[in-house]
Amino acid sequence: MTKNILCFGDSNTWALNPVTGKRFDENTRWTSLLNKNLGCGFNVIEAGQPNRTLVHNPPFDGVLNGVSYLKPYLDKHELAFIIIALGTNDLKKRFNLTPSLIAGGLNDLINSIHIYYQQGSTLKSPKIIIASPPKIRITEQYSRIYEGADTKATELSSAFKSVAANNKCTFIDFNTFINVTAGDGLHFESNQHLTLSAKITQLVQNSFNNS
Repeated sequence: MTKNILCFGDSNTWALNPVTGKRFDENTRWTSLLNKNLGCGFNVIEAGQPNRTLVHNPPFDGVLNGVSYLKPYLDKHELAFIIIALGTNDLKKRFNLTPSLIAGGLNDLINSIHIYYQQGSTLKSPKIIIASPPKIRITEQYSRIYEGADTKATELSSAFKSVAANNKCTFIDFNTFINVTAGDGLHFESNQHLTLSAKITQLVQNSFNNS
C-alpha cells in the first residue's frame, strides 16, 4: 500500500523563490525531492500555502488558518505522516502574538488531528512530525512586518519542541542544518531545499525502520 505523507506548511513548504517571488520547480522543492528520495511506495502531498498561520486568519488573505484548512486533507487521504511546518507568519507584528500563544496554536492543531481520528475516522492516526520555524533575519524588505520577530523566532523553537514532546510527536529543528536567505530573511534558497529534503527523508525512513 502506498504511504501518503502530507507536508502542511507555509511559503517555505510551498517553496517560494526569494529572488523571483515565484515557486521553485519540482526539481528544487524539498517536498518534491522528498518524494523522489523515498521512491516507490510513497506519495508526498505538497500542501504549502503562503501566509498560512496557526492562530489568526491573515487580513485580506481569506481563511488561511491551519486548523481551518487541514481537515479536507484528512478527509481525502489515508495518511502515514503529517509534517507540520508553520509558525513564521504568526510572528508578524500585526498579530502581536507571544511564542507561547503561537505554540498554543500548534498544540490546538495537533489536538484537532487526534480528535479527528478518534471520533471522526476509522483510519489509523498518522505519525506527526513538527518542524521548528526557521530563525528570521530582519531585512529592509520585511522590517516593518516582522519587527521583533527575530527574537521571538528563537524562543519559538524551544516552545515547539515542548509541544512536540508533550504530544509524542517527532521534532525536527530546521535551524540545526539550514538557514534562511540573507536576501529577504525569511525563505530558503535552492541548496537549502536540497539539504532539507535529505534530512526529512532520513527521518521518515528511520521512523518506518523502527516501527
